Amino acid sequence: MAESFEFSFEGLEEFERDLKKAIEKAPAQAEETLAELAKEFKNAAKKKANAELKPHERKENQKKKAIKRKWGHKLVDDNLGATALVWNSARHFHLVENGHNLVRGGRVIGFVPGKHIMEKTRNDYKDIVPERFEKMVDDILKECDLD
Repeated sequence: MAESFEFSFEGLEEFERDLKKAIEKAPAQAEETLAELAKEFKNAAKKKANAELKPHERKENQKKKAIKRKWGHKLVDDNLGATALVWNSARHFHLVENGHNLVRGGRVIGFVPGKHIMEKTRNDYKDIVPERFEKMVDDILKECDLD
């Protein structure tokens, strides 16, 4: 006893069109979201550094090459996707970040622990980044009538 089944799909063309629209929009929107997150991350790290580091007094002829002035960010695009880079180009930032030996008169007299500014900021953004990308996907789906 074989029964015949008949299937009918309506609106499949509209769904396909909306899905293609979402797929075309996603990479540009993801890159824009990543750029916004990189800028926000840089500003948060800069703010954290300013709060945790003591200001140093400088003499009149010394240049002000403080950590707070040397922040940068950019997007690096490769074939697999985009990556956000955030950095501080101050020559001594790695010492402040990771810690260093305290040397006086050529002798090591102690260790100055690192402030771990980037690590703390990264931990702050551990939950923010996935939420922002989920919101981005939801916005794309809503714009393309796929919600």
